[in-house]
Amino acid sequence: MFFHTDAEALSNIECRAREKTLDSVLNEIKNMEKEYYLAQHNYKIYYSEKDQRYRTYVKNDDEKRKPLTSTTLEGLEKKLVVFYKKREEAKVLERPTFEILYPMFLKYKEKETSCANAHKLNWVWEKYYKEDALVTKYLDEITVAFLKEWYLDKIEQLHLTNKQFKEMKSLLNMLYDYAIDSSIIKYNVSRNVRNISYKKFAQPKKKTAEEQIFMGKEETSVIELAMKQYKKTKNVAYLAIGLNFTLGLRVGELVALKKEDFSEKVVHIQRQEVKKYIHDESGAVKRDGYEVVWYTKTRESNREIVLTSNAKIFFKLICQINEQKGFCSEYLLLNAQGERMHNDAINNTLRRINKKIETSQKGNHSIRKTCISNLAASKLLSDEEIRMFAGHKDISTTQQSYIFATEPLEDRVSAYEAAISGKMPDVNVFKGVQTI
Repeated sequence: MFFHTDAEALSNIECRAREKTLDSVLNEIKNMEKEYYLAQHNYKIYYSEKDQRYRTYVKNDDEKRKPLTSTTLEGLEKKLVVFYKKREEAKVLERPTFEILYPMFLKYKEKETSCANAHKLNWVWEKYYKEDALVTKYLDEITVAFLKEWYLDKIEQLHLTNKQFKEMKSLLNMLYDYAIDSSIIKYNVSRNVRNISYKKFAQPKKKTAEEQIFMGKEETSVIELAMKQYKKTKNVAYLAIGLNFTLGLRVGELVALKKEDFSEKVVHIQRQEVKKYIHDESGAVKRDGYEVVWYTKTRESNREIVLTSNAKIFFKLICQINEQKGFCSEYLLLNAQGERMHNDAINNTLRRINKKIETSQKGNHSIRKTCISNLAASKLLSDEEIRMFAGHKDISTTQQSYIFATEPLEDRVSAYEAAISGKMPDVNVFKGVQTI
């Protein structure tokens, strides 16, 4: 049976799939593929009594005949399928489109990085590229000017911020890199699209400091309520929140802590929890819970953090609770069943606290920003020490995105007064001046 179009083949498979098992459908697909490629073979297949092998010929790119042999007919047919499949792929890649290149690129990126990273890239593909006519154009037709105009249209149509544009463009950058590494093209058109004015981008709504950290008395309120709720519910996630106000960890680092990471003076941050992805029966990538990996977000994230007196109190308390419950896990933060706690447990618990103290919804990352902002506000630590505490590569990241004023504006007015007016002369000379 031979199908002239992919649509015909797919329709046939879907009809049969209603009555057959997945394995039988997959075998049917393999047989259809085999028939498709063997139909392209014009040379006779014969059995040679002399060497007791099945034989045939194929034509190379130089139009010269090349013998193919195997001890079995099935083995020879497999070789023919591989030969014609490779020849077809090579012909397609002589003048490819992004649509053709993308599936190969995604498999490559999954092997090079991770299933999770490939999943993120596929999200970008489906959001910006999958249904766009750009992906059906031949790569050799796309110029820098054409692609820049396409990018500008997308920025305008989708109201993209600079960050969203970089996210979109990075995938095409990588696709071109892959094509170059595969010797398909020699020039990265996307990376040569430059100088798009910042005025073209939509301006994101910037969150206020009050929306990003627990400001002023909020931090005290959160910790006090967490302690109260722990006594009421025995949910260790409440104590984890208190602990993290002393450590400022990413939530994945927090729930991956082991008891052995703690010494008398420091805790060693050396692993993290990440989302786990697997392939389902159809080959699609899907979420499959969480897993702990041995590495941190960056090399700089592998660090030691000094334990304050409060950090030690929370740590010892959590260890005592685990021991009293008879839990033997190597991990520190455990749920009611004695299993390692996931990041959802921390953030969901924090949401309940936010609601009770009537503040805006803030997650664990706000605890992290609050802790780092407190370090900066103390004026007791150098920029380098704060950078190391945060686990950042450079202090600019810390300063731009993690350090905020820790007190409300009304509590900072006197500081502004002292800083600005402290050296000014007495301006009361204008007190008697009449204004119209």
